Amino acid sequence: MYISKLSIRNFRNFRNVSLRFNKGVNTVIGENGCGKTNLFHAIRILIDESMPRTIKLHETDFNRSVGGWKGNWIIIQIEFEDLDSSEEAQSIAMHKMGVVNDFDHSKGTYSMYFRPRIDIRRKLFELSEDEFKSEELLEEILVDVSLNDYEAVFTGRGNIDFSDDLNYSQYVADFDSLVFPNPDDERADIYGVKMYGISIPNEFACTFAKALRDVESDLRSYRDNPLLNLLRDKEKNISIDKKTQIESQITTLNKNISDLDEVKLVSSGISQSIKETVGETYAPNVRIKSELPDEMEKLLQSLKLWVGDSDEEDYEGRLWELSLGGANLIYLSLKLLEFEKIKKENKIANFILIEEPEAHLHTHIQKTLFQKLKNERTQIFISTHSTNISSVSAIGSMNILGKGNRKTEVYNPAENLSPKNIIKLERYLDANRTNLLFAKGIILVEGDAEHILIPTLIKKVFGVSLDELGISLINIGSTGFENLAQLFSEDRIRRNCSILTDNDLSIVPLPDPAERDDTAYEKNCRQSEVAGIARKVKLDRYCQDNIYVEPFYAKYTFEVDFLRSNNSYEVIAALKKEYKKNTEIDKIEKLLKDKSVAISGKEILRLAEKFKKGWFAIMISDEVTCITVIPEYIINAVVFSCHSFNNATLISIAKYRLKSLSITCFDGDDKDYKKIFEILNAFASHAEALEYYKETLPNDVLTALITKINAKGIK
Repeated sequence: MYISKLSIRNFRNFRNVSLRFNKGVNTVIGENGCGKTNLFHAIRILIDESMPRTIKLHETDFNRSVGGWKGNWIIIQIEFEDLDSSEEAQSIAMHKMGVVNDFDHSKGTYSMYFRPRIDIRRKLFELSEDEFKSEELLEEILVDVSLNDYEAVFTGRGNIDFSDDLNYSQYVADFDSLVFPNPDDERADIYGVKMYGISIPNEFACTFAKALRDVESDLRSYRDNPLLNLLRDKEKNISIDKKTQIESQITTLNKNISDLDEVKLVSSGISQSIKETVGETYAPNVRIKSELPDEMEKLLQSLKLWVGDSDEEDYEGRLWELSLGGANLIYLSLKLLEFEKIKKENKIANFILIEEPEAHLHTHIQKTLFQKLKNERTQIFISTHSTNISSVSAIGSMNILGKGNRKTEVYNPAENLSPKNIIKLERYLDANRTNLLFAKGIILVEGDAEHILIPTLIKKVFGVSLDELGISLINIGSTGFENLAQLFSEDRIRRNCSILTDNDLSIVPLPDPAERDDTAYEKNCRQSEVAGIARKVKLDRYCQDNIYVEPFYAKYTFEVDFLRSNNSYEVIAALKKEYKKNTEIDKIEKLLKDKSVAISGKEILRLAEKFKKGWFAIMISDEVTCITVIPEYIINAVVFSCHSFNNATLISIAKYRLKSLSITCFDGDDKDYKKIFEILNAFASHAEALEYYKETLPNDVLTALITKINAKGIK
């Protein structure tokens, strides 16, 4: 038996979400604040016997996007699969759709409804039947409703998913149309039936390992100590003779300790002191006795774990001497062993919820542990924002949480993917590439040059990093774009993904027909152009029906388009650090500044080949400044992949641009002032910009800046 589905309606981060789970290990990943802890809390409300059964929720527990909480329901539903034949498991067997007295014995549901009491629900139903119903009448019903008018109800055997908007409107509330169902006609196959004579959470073994836990304290617990539970389980296997012998030895040991002359001396000293204080009449008799437990269970409670470091095999110490990571490894291992050896016998299902294990485990342990964390009888849920854990997690058992507008969205990256494609993705997503699972937007590039230079361009030109914009830039290397881009769609991860690639148009004029290509260079250019055209056709076709993926093309190649965007200054500045001879530098500079792409393009490609593209990009990145021009296709890719540019980000960029441009203009005479002029002209009005950013760029500074540009003779 395992949890196959979790549906949440109107609870904290979650407006209407549904998550699917598999047997074994399931991973929930997402950024800080997206609701991972709240998700685990929702699960625990239903299956953790340590949680109070009298559920008290507050106004703040309603999702903020519902508007007014009054009249709305909080609903948490769990669906189970592979139910066994036990009475406890079959008590939650799911009603078959529309057939109240027939059940699907392999599936079950358990739900919690936090809803208005029946008198409020009756008033809402009566309103919906009134031909003069209105928002004003609804407000009259709800105005005095408080949380005291709400009830928490637990049911099993329902078969409606209330995370679906249509189901919620039909069976709970439609505030837009003012339609509410009759609470006296509630059907068992819709809402489920209340459990009588059985407590479902008590039938589960559920452990919640919170992120900042005290393992030593947990292992001292009498009630839920996995070590003690394992020892208790073994106690019944100890023969009566051995128990009697050990208990007799302990009794003798207690007597021998109590009869020690040193102990008797302290005992008589205490007794004498009391008599001298209160007198013989009122003085109690005092004796010191050894009380080592002489019952087997109490003896087992006194057993403690002693641990040694893997690098010091000859040393053992107490648990508190171990690192937090080591203690957590021991705790998780004991819990798994406990579930495997003990609780399987008297529980119908075992669950472990592990919150952010990366808090105490370093990189190698994270990856190794969770590659091996498999247990046939225990379903495990891990929440994380660690790329190391996500890189070894099965995509088919992964749910991604993403922040939305006052609500969290849930993505399943394996939805509707073939097993073959899932295997390919799992092999490909290492710790670096799994950054895309946490990003708000993604840019896929095909080489080291783009991977190195684009982040520098964005940071130095706009003053914000791709990380600040929530964008992950992923170098796919030799792998086709489609292999990763398939993750982003309406079915799977609903985030924008830009594909950056080259058109590879020939930089030299090619004769017509192709048979007239005379040189090897022309033939190579022809082959690249043909391949580029074919790639563009294929990518355009692949992306045309997917609003979440869009390709962006360099006209020629990344290096050529960068140079042709008026960036010869940066390239030449980088080369001056590599070449010693001025004649060589002058020759290269002349070629790079040539207006013909056949000449300048050929030279930049020669240099990229000479220094190797990755290293050449590093050289150029050192020379990038705020007046470097970013090729337009790259800007478009960033804009598409960025989920939103909020006002604070735009203001920050504008202030940075104005301030950095004014500083650059007064730094010296060797800058390309034409670039500054062109960039400033991009603003609709200098006066308007001044008024908005006057604290950053006073009027006299801007006037001096424009005067400086005009003095350069730029019209």
